[in-house]
Amino acid sequence: MNVVVNTSPLVALDRIGRLEILPKLFGEVIRPQSVVDELQAGRIAHGGSSELYNAVWLKTVEDPPEKILRKELGAGETAVIALASRIRADLVILDDLAARNVAVALGLNVTGTLGILLAAHKKGILSDIEKTVSALSESGFRISDKMIQFVLSRPR
Repeated sequence: MNVVVNTSPLVALDRIGRLEILPKLFGEVIRPQSVVDELQAGRIAHGGSSELYNAVWLKTVEDPPEKILRKELGAGETAVIALASRIRADLVILDDLAARNVAVALGLNVTGTLGILLAAHKKGILSDIEKTVSALSESGFRISDKMIQFVLSRPR
């Protein structure tokens, strides 16, 4: 399964100590170099575990040459979407709404950090979804109360 991930889901999962969910769900996960650059640029601000920067299950690839030019998208989001389109990724993990909309318009299968937590819960990888979503919210990850209720009301 080809899975491409953006910066914010990596940072969010790392902040709550749940980065291991990604390899448990997907094995290898791909990130373009622009995502690594964003992680390195924000390293002082968000810190992060060594796994966030050095995990063997996180495959770093060069940014694709084609650019999806949308002024509302950052370099990482642009590279993630272009790479996912190029390799026909099975899944793209993005949190930013504008980026998600572009990816969906291109026919990509998209999920975000909350979708990853739900998938992990359904597969028995994550036992306490309520506690984890609460920790995510408390970590500074912006989640509306409506979205929290939606996630917690999903069938398990």
